[in-house]
Amino acid sequence: MGLIIFIFGLIFGSFANVVILRLPKGKSLVAPGSSCPTCGKSIRFYDNIPLVSYLLLRGKCRFCKKKISARYFLIELLSGILFFLVYKKFGLDARFFIFAYSLLIVGFIDIDTFLISDVIVLPMVVLGLIFSFFPGMHHGLSTSGSFLYSLWGVILGGGLLILLSFFGKLVFKKEAMGGGDVKLLAMIGAFLGWKSIFLTLFFASLLGTLISLSLIACKKKTIEDYVPFGPYLGLGAFISLFYKGMTFMGFFIN
Repeated sequence: MGLIIFIFGLIFGSFANVVILRLPKGKSLVAPGSSCPTCGKSIRFYDNIPLVSYLLLRGKCRFCKKKISARYFLIELLSGILFFLVYKKFGLDARFFIFAYSLLIVGFIDIDTFLISDVIVLPMVVLGLIFSFFPGMHHGLSTSGSFLYSLWGVILGGGLLILLSFFGKLVFKKEAMGGGDVKLLAMIGAFLGWKSIFLTLFFASLLGTLISLSLIACKKKTIEDYVPFGPYLGLGAFISLFYKGMTFMGFFIN
């Protein structure tokens, strides 16, 4: 079963590539079909098999022989791995597949555009609150308690980043956090509950700092460059999602 879930993840990863590329440009997600980014030729169905086609074609277009970014391969692989991990941790609970898949898409769109997509995040906040009424969302809480757990997650997630943004602007004299990050953490709170906000923020900040310092040391970035925080919030949320049961800052992440 795990292999089947992984393959489904690869297929959804292929579609994630389409969403990441087209959604910020306001293009249709269904038409026209996929095409080579260099020559514009339509990609045949047998050249669009996740992972396999990329490897068989050695990362090149069948027609113009130009290199195709390895990121398409990476996103498909990451999606397959995420689906497999969610299945191992939560079984066939669709809520967590949707959550993880959305974080993947939102993170890569933020990398490309420095924007968090409201089209994805805002409906996901509502969806997380709706899902909280169903058993199993927060492991052992009653349905009413689960909803409040998610609602406080939305309030605390958004509120904390607003405060951090305010103080960051005072200290650094520039925008420290975008409004999209606020909405994204509210979405994470809706799905994972208020206690997970602390773990998510801690690891997002830690990973963001370490990776940014590494890029600066390698002269890939400067200290003045804007760094999208959405991918790091996503990474922090994944850690919180897969390590439920941890005790963090006195809070039991259940």
